[in-house]
Amino acid sequence: MSSARITEQRNSGKRKRCCERCKDELELDEPYFLLGSASWHMRCFLCAQCMDPLVGTTYFQFEGRIYCEHDFNRLYAPVCAKCDKFVIGQVVHSSNYSFHLACFTCDECDVQLNSNGAYRYHGKILCFSCNQTMPKLKIYNCSKCRQRVEDEDLLMYQHEPYHAYHFKCTTCKKVLEADARTVKDELFCPRCFDFQCEVCFDCKKVIDPQIEQSLFSMNKHWHIHHFRCFTCARPFNGHEHYEKNGQAYCRDDFLELIGHHCFICDKNVTGAVVHLFGKAFCPSCYRCRGCDKILHYKDKVMELDMMPLCKKCIGNKTFHKSLKYKNQ
Repeated sequence: MSSARITEQRNSGKRKRCCERCKDELELDEPYFLLGSASWHMRCFLCAQCMDPLVGTTYFQFEGRIYCEHDFNRLYAPVCAKCDKFVIGQVVHSSNYSFHLACFTCDECDVQLNSNGAYRYHGKILCFSCNQTMPKLKIYNCSKCRQRVEDEDLLMYQHEPYHAYHFKCTTCKKVLEADARTVKDELFCPRCFDFQCEVCFDCKKVIDPQIEQSLFSMNKHWHIHHFRCFTCARPFNGHEHYEKNGQAYCRDDFLELIGHHCFICDKNVTGAVVHLFGKAFCPSCYRCRGCDKILHYKDKVMELDMMPLCKKCIGNKTFHKSLKYKNQ
């Protein structure tokens, strides 16, 4: 592999030159590029991948083909496992990963590492000193191939360690990874596992029965924190709820929904209620319009301004006179 910028030359005619790409002979005094012993028309010096001209740009030559910088990086350049950028020039390889030299440092103390002095621990790259301070990890050997199982490949099945790629999904037959799930001793990929689960009626997401709490109510499945009052949205969390028209309510909101408001105090009447003249009264507000006496629901009353008037006030001439004077 080589990379460079090349400059234009002109054919002097002292020797016969042919273009490496089109094989046509160069004309006298025609500009061309010289790459090693090969000559190129300026119009023929193109990237082998995207066919863009390489005139005045940096090119890369690899296995007899030339590439622009973008396509060479995309096709052949390794990607640094730490900064996720292409590695051009010196590259460090460790545990099947590539790094820029400057990026190959300990994830704990940031000291510079070399390929022989690096240790992997739960996805981290550590120096010898930091690796010694970490809790010792349990080492698993695959119950099928008897080879060591790295954390990213570990699948515990029937209490035994395996490489996940030894198994296929029961439904779609896809080779499994470490995130495979088990249902009644059958293995599934995450997508097929979701189809084995119920869906929360509220959030419309899958309920994972192995790690999430759920309940079944009103002929629907719910995440336990998503089963909540339709009005105030507070989760019931195991407390009683009341149902009406396909919705669930807490006690206060249910009483507010179906209860009656006192015509006098405008509070929701949750207990005994007096219905009169098309209105509702709580017992403490059911009073005579004339003398303000608390009335019993069996008392005989007459209507005055849509309010009850007790029997005593009905026959009270003084009250009638004051009322007549008031209305004049």
